[in-house]
Amino acid sequence: MVAMLSPVALGAMASLLVGIAAVAAVRSLAPAPVPAAPSASTPGMFAGLDRRRLVAAAVAGFVVLLSFRWLMLAVVAAALVALWGRLVNDTRADDERRRIEAVAVWLEHLRDTLRGSSMAAEHALEHVARRPPPAIAGPMEAFVQRRRRGLRTEEALTMLADDLAHPTADAAIAALLLVVSGSTGAGRLYRTVDSLAGAARDEVAARERVDRTRAVYRSSMKRLIVIGALLVAYLRFAAGDLLRPYDTPVGQLLLVLPLGMWAGCVLWLRSMCRYDLPERGRVQMEAS
Repeated sequence: MVAMLSPVALGAMASLLVGIAAVAAVRSLAPAPVPAAPSASTPGMFAGLDRRRLVAAAVAGFVVLLSFRWLMLAVVAAALVALWGRLVNDTRADDERRRIEAVAVWLEHLRDTLRGSSMAAEHALEHVARRPPPAIAGPMEAFVQRRRRGLRTEEALTMLADDLAHPTADAAIAALLLVVSGSTGAGRLYRTVDSLAGAARDEVAARERVDRTRAVYRSSMKRLIVIGALLVAYLRFAAGDLLRPYDTPVGQLLLVLPLGMWAGCVLWLRSMCRYDLPERGRVQMEAS
């Protein structure tokens, strides 16, 4: 028969789980924050942690505590459930790659429009923005609406740069601002956009190579999590008295070492899946 944890340990775990549920309830009642401009890099692990995930983590930790009577294992299980979407089911890097490809398509359309017609830069921008790639349709539609409301092109372009939140788009919009404001000639715009479109395509190709490597690390991370969970479950129920020393408070403290090593390996593999872009150059509107 598996030894029971002390009432103090059970009370501590129950208090922790109640605290997580309370945090989730407070977050559900708090007003929604103003969304920030999307980052050019893969967001951190704790970004976007919602109340449903916290409640699920509390329930998972409580179930593991009742099943295994190991406080440390319950804490690890709760953390794993809370961060599951960031560890092994994170699609944000794929969404970011599609956004980069959409920026490349937008620049190519703008380049072709400038080459194949006599449109001014402002009209070419609005013409291309009416047929945007799906991944950046929102920012482009917002740009068109701002122009229809009579907002100056310089202001609309500055807002578009913040909406796109990508270094290549920042460089293109900076060049467009110079032309629109009259600081440089329109004849150089085609060559600049052509160069930026080629750079964006090169970045897309590099991201595809990186994503293939990331897929290998992600698969390794999933296998590590599944093998670790199955091994702990097997040893807990089939090893007899072998793991009985871990039922004591001192044993729970010692359990931190193997669980910490396992969690460190998972986090290390997760860090290998992260991709950081160069820091954005802020686009400032020319003073009128």
